[in-house]
This record gives sequence, C-alpha cells and structure tokens, in this order.
Amino acid sequence: MHVANERKAKTMGFTELKKWLRHRHPMIYIDRVLDYEPSDFFKCVLSVSGTMEAIAGHFPERAIFPGSHLMQGFAQAGIIFYQLSTTPVAEDELTLIGSVKSRFQRVVVPGDQVIFNLKCDSIHQNTFIFSCRATVDDKTVAAFKGTLMRVKVEDLGEQLW
Repeated sequence: MHVANERKAKTMGFTELKKWLRHRHPMIYIDRVLDYEPSDFFKCVLSVSGTMEAIAGHFPERAIFPGSHLMQGFAQAGIIFYQLSTTPVAEDELTLIGSVKSRFQRVVVPGDQVIFNLKCDSIHQNTFIFSCRATVDDKTVAAFKGTLMRVKVEDLGEQLW
C-alpha cells in the first residue's frame, strides 16, 4: 500500500554542511545531517574515531571522547539548525553561544556513532533556544539545552584577531 503523504528525509552530506559552518578541521564535529525540518527538529551524526585529535590525549590508557567536544558538536548542529530556520549568517555576523546547560550520562568512545536529536524551543529576533538528546545505540549519552545569539562583528568592540 502506498502512502501519498510520506515525508522524505532532508539530508546533508559533509561537503554541504561545511557551507553552513565557519569551523574547519580539526574543529568540525558533525559528519552528516540525517534529517531536519526548519524551526522544528534537526538530526545529525558524529562518528567518533580513535584517530581524532581529541582522543589522542584523552586519555591514553582508556580513550574517551571529551564532553566539551560533544558540546561543540551540539553547538555546531545548533548553528546549522538556526540558519536553516531563519537566514544564513552574513559575512559581518557571528553566532555566539549565550548559554549551555548539559548533563552527561555515559562515556563516548572510539567506534561510537553519536546521534544528535535537536528541537527548536523558541526563536526570538536574534536568539535561538534549542535542546538536544545525544544518543549512542539508542541510549542517551548526554542532554543539552542552549542559546545561540546572532551578533554583528562590529558590535563586539575592538577585534584583536
């Protein structure tokens, strides 16, 4: 039986998702977008490898993917989700993390595929509030709630870079 209104997943490969981020190797923590609906949800994957620079020293005797890098993956997913839900960030703008609340429940190790399931909590002018459940094999490894802000570079004051 054919379902007439079956929704096709909206996906994005690594090359395309890089167009939505200013981050570059070794600071990109999303490998593929699995599905999304602007202003509703965003689902992506991070494949953890023992060859990642973050793993090399954390920790040599028992490799664990750092929680701070999971938060970076969550933030990068949010940055893409925010732009898909509004407009692309202009050359004279940046996205800044306003706040992040996190809870880590399990360790992530080489070989794990982390699925980030984000949902939009609210969008107000230049602020995006979103939450996420990160899972490995359908088990929650972390939960996040965050705020992104879109700001003009000139509003940040003197830039030393």
